[in-house]
Amino acid sequence: MARGEFPAPLLDAAVEYVNPPGAIEPGVRRGIEELRIVIETVREGWETWDMEPEELTAVGDQVVVVIRYRARGRTSGVELEGRESALLTFRDGKIRRYEWFQGPDEALRAVEAEAAD
Repeated sequence: MARGEFPAPLLDAAVEYVNPPGAIEPGVRRGIEELRIVIETVREGWETWDMEPEELTAVGDQVVVVIRYRARGRTSGVELEGRESALLTFRDGKIRRYEWFQGPDEALRAVEAEAAD
């Protein structure tokens, strides 16, 4: 996705995409086509949306990714830059769940909280 490509071959057919509660459209989207719609919607609103993985941490069947992003609004021209994180859960070598978090440390905290339960 960071290269502007849709990663269909890497996705489980039942993939879940999870937006955090503070997102513009919070909630869970299910399936490859729902994820494709989410990504197309983001691309429609932004002239550019660049993502660069900074750090990857494997924890069992999950990978925590700290991401730096840069974006420019399509109509407003507003530029944003920041860091966020994502938690990818794998099943049979494919991404089963992609959950993103607004802060760079939140995905790792979610994994640690899950392990503590």
